[in-house]
Amino acid sequence: MPQYLTVCINSIEKGTTVDPYEIEDTSDWLGTPSRLETVEHYASMLEEDIQAMKLELRAAKENIAGLITMNDELSADLQRKRAWIANLESETTEQLTDIQRLNRILDQKEAVIRELQAIKLNHRR
Repeated sequence: MPQYLTVCINSIEKGTTVDPYEIEDTSDWLGTPSRLETVEHYASMLEEDIQAMKLELRAAKENIAGLITMNDELSADLQRKRAWIANLESETTEQLTDIQRLNRILDQKEAVIRELQAIKLNHRR
């Protein structure tokens, strides 16, 4: 085992302490942010997130506006289709009435024809 490592292990085992004045203060090093710099950086990150969320919100609002327009168009189309169906139902009802009337006329015609045939047969006898 290297001698340096042995000395370190022995120092740890003996509970060697380090004088606080020998510990280097790194607070003034470049790249070590102060509390204010850290807060400012965090605030800028939050601002970026807010801007991104605003873009997403704007896109969502545009999407919602498009969906509302589509819904309005579909609702108007549905109303037109319902009116068209109501018109067809009305026409169908009129046609059914005409068919029933024509069937009654046909039944009457056939009854008259049968009566005439019966009269004709009675005259021949």
